[in-house]
Amino acid sequence: MSDFSPLWISLKTATIALIIILFLGIAAAYWMLGYRGRWKSLIEAVFVAPLILPPTVLGFILLLLFGKNGPLGQLLDLFNFRVVFTWYAAIITATVVAFPLMYKTTLGAFEQVDANLLQVARTLGASEGKIFWRLLLPLSFPGVLAGLTLAFARALGEFGATLMLAGNIPGQTQTIPMAIFFAVEAGAMTEAWIWVFIIILISLSGIIAVNLWQSQRKQQLGRPGESKPNEMEDWLPPWEGRDFALLEAENQHYRDKIGLFVDIEKHLPGFNLSVTFNCQNQPLGLLGASGSGKSLILRSLAGVETPSRGRIVLNGRILFDSEKGINLPSRQRRIGFVVQNYALFPHLTVAENIAFSLPKNLSKKVIKQQIVNQL
Repeated sequence: MSDFSPLWISLKTATIALIIILFLGIAAAYWMLGYRGRWKSLIEAVFVAPLILPPTVLGFILLLLFGKNGPLGQLLDLFNFRVVFTWYAAIITATVVAFPLMYKTTLGAFEQVDANLLQVARTLGASEGKIFWRLLLPLSFPGVLAGLTLAFARALGEFGATLMLAGNIPGQTQTIPMAIFFAVEAGAMTEAWIWVFIIILISLSGIIAVNLWQSQRKQQLGRPGESKPNEMEDWLPPWEGRDFALLEAENQHYRDKIGLFVDIEKHLPGFNLSVTFNCQNQPLGLLGASGSGKSLILRSLAGVETPSRGRIVLNGRILFDSEKGINLPSRQRRIGFVVQNYALFPHLTVAENIAFSLPKNLSKKVIKQQIVNQL
């Protein structure tokens, strides 16, 4: 066997498809994570369909779309661009068949992230972009990486749909699976065995590499109960000499300005919350039996929950007003919110947890000082 073009074509096709799938899969999973529309089930079915449809059926559908008389084929023909029986067709089929694995695995990883962490981040003033890049993606990264590995293996092994759309053109569209099939058909069993060994080696190498990385990552993070190294411990000053009287005076200054007005209703299946109270210049506690709505009130104040109707005013700022259509996002309300569990960001150090809500344009020196002051 002297022609290794199926290897290079397969690797190039699977790699380009993987890059496309990486962005499409993460974007689709992130969108579906927050989507609550009536079409959710239908969209989910469309995304997953390539995983359950026979490859020949999928290839036939793609051929109808990208063929000479297909809608996409006619559109591309305006630019003198043809897809069918070209290398681009192999990329399209690899992308389509591998996308569901990336999407479902990533969505599952996103759903495993504690929703309280995302809600707390919003109350700390974090934008949705910051929440995605600093929390959701890092915490779900092992699952995303697993999805990439599965998607790459699936793209590498695609045969049926690729044969129908891209054909079996040696040196152009012939991938390893097609080289195996036609080698067996021609009776060249030795060549077929070589290609089988190569594709198994590539697929297993990716899975083994991911498993090794995850094992090393767990060791670096430490066993449960161990603390991670804190790069800022060396500059934390001793607490002797701190002016706690001045700090308490500052806290009292802010407490004197507190004024809260709440008049809201929240309708849930089997439970209706209706509460009105006004608090001026005094501490406020909410007492009641389990399930009476205490947490729901606090979540409504923080913007984590949206009341069905009513009004919330804090220190003269209207946070929510159903009649005026006002509903400030959590990140703009500037309300500290402590959930029932501690809800620390597990992949960040103590200092990084404290600094999470600070503006990103601050210098490292200012950030350190802010952390010291908060501690």
